[in-house]
Amino acid sequence: MEKIVIEEKQSKALRLMCLGFIMLVLSIIVWIYGIREKKIILTLLSFPSAIFFCIYFLLSLGRSVQRKPLLTITFDGIIDSSSNSSVGFIPFQDIDKFCIVNMMGQKVIGVIPKDENDFITKLSPLKQRIAKTNTNMQIPPLSIKVDKAKDMSLEDIFTLLKKRLDDYSSLYD
Repeated sequence: MEKIVIEEKQSKALRLMCLGFIMLVLSIIVWIYGIREKKIILTLLSFPSAIFFCIYFLLSLGRSVQRKPLLTITFDGIIDSSSNSSVGFIPFQDIDKFCIVNMMGQKVIGVIPKDENDFITKLSPLKQRIAKTNTNMQIPPLSIKVDKAKDMSLEDIFTLLKKRLDDYSSLYD
């Protein structure tokens, strides 16, 4: 079995890049206006803004060109990089099942570990707090946000994850 890489849509990165470009152009216009009209305050404020938005635009341009995997499904587990609170690699041997849950008005894929306490203690302190908060709210400790998945729906990804977990369980359990 080969790994399945689910990529993130680039629409958000493109929007941020366009916003950065617009702000850069506006800062330059205000800077030039300040120089022409001899308005020192406009000149002093708009020049650092132009530099800031130039850097922002270049960084967002780099992000919009870069392909980022949202989720990678391997033979041994999954690599979650769907959000800032993602935990990275989760082996199938630690996963009991997947489920679809509604979290703050958004559907996500919940990951239910076989031994919840043992799994949570392996996480970093910040991610432990997030996982404990989730369990206190009666939702799975980990969630995979796939709303930005390119060319796949949440249900398709859920089905893939269940199939890979079942395949792994039939071989190793």
